[in-house]
Amino acid sequence: MGEDDIYADTVILTKPEDLETDRLGQYSIRENARMFHDSIIRFGRMGEDLRTKGLAFGGRVLLVGGVGTDFEEFVHYLSREVPINIVRPRLERILGRSDSVRESISFWFEFAKRNAPCILFLERIEYIAPAHTRESALLVVEAEQISWDKNEVLLIASTSSPQVMDGELLSIFNHTFISEAATLDDRVRLFETAFKNREDLNPTDAAELCEGWSFAEAKHLAVKLVLEEKQEEGQIPREKLEHMVAESGVLPVGRKRAFENMVTRIQGLQVPSIDSVEPEYPDDFLDQLYLLAVGENYTETQRVIEALNSGLPLSSKDLEYLVEYPFLMKGTPEDRLTRLLRAKKNNDRLRRIMGR
Repeated sequence: MGEDDIYADTVILTKPEDLETDRLGQYSIRENARMFHDSIIRFGRMGEDLRTKGLAFGGRVLLVGGVGTDFEEFVHYLSREVPINIVRPRLERILGRSDSVRESISFWFEFAKRNAPCILFLERIEYIAPAHTRESALLVVEAEQISWDKNEVLLIASTSSPQVMDGELLSIFNHTFISEAATLDDRVRLFETAFKNREDLNPTDAAELCEGWSFAEAKHLAVKLVLEEKQEEGQIPREKLEHMVAESGVLPVGRKRAFENMVTRIQGLQVPSIDSVEPEYPDDFLDQLYLLAVGENYTETQRVIEALNSGLPLSSKDLEYLVEYPFLMKGTPEDRLTRLLRAKKNNDRLRRIMGR
């Protein structure tokens, strides 16, 4: 058995025509891919001029984003539009073979060059080449030997943990796209597609209720909502939809407050009672805390205060917010509204001064 046969099962080649055409991808990631594709086209026209100046396009791309970001959409878009093949290591075949990862890395790069033009997609690169390892050093050496200019190979890597990677490895990428949580547009487009023929579900309401969620988490929620019994007449009221989202069982792990609330619950802890909060905050300090909350999210702060002032049972989303901002429970309903309006006025004034 030749050396190629030993490592051939650690990589897979996908042709553009074999990609699914109805993939439900993250719109903002696709827009990033479109911008990069435009750069490739411009390089095709200006490549010779760059070379005469000693410059190179490179074509090594790092995609950085939270857990649940749809990095794959970037690669799928380029593969269809250029069009070019995708060379993709099979992580499930190599992560258990620590003794042969280095040899597999060398094989992937050689395989990509043989099948150029192509994309070499290193998904979750921090798993393949953690900091301070020989794998990381080897990846730097191999990556420096390929480029779109010389080999017609695009190296595209994705990570949700750039902090555990070597700086030297990060520096080889000459194009970086950073994505945070799924945008409102991402979520609305997702729910519009998922809720087709479900007139009872409002895509915009659902998108607004999962602010801060990753695209993968929003897709999980879409499945849960579509599987709910269809309402016969009219749209589901926003309040009921909010309850359905809260009880969906989908955990937005990238959303700090949601994760902390989960930890609080499994540890048997509770949000502090109003009595325990009362003596904790002097008035001046409380005004500063209100200003902080309003500056970060005025709409959500106002909504939670209205829920508190109503005297009705709080939703899980309300409790999640109060874990981070327990001082909102202090005082009478009138006090809360007064502090909220004062904080809003001061926040608006500060924004005008700062030109925002």
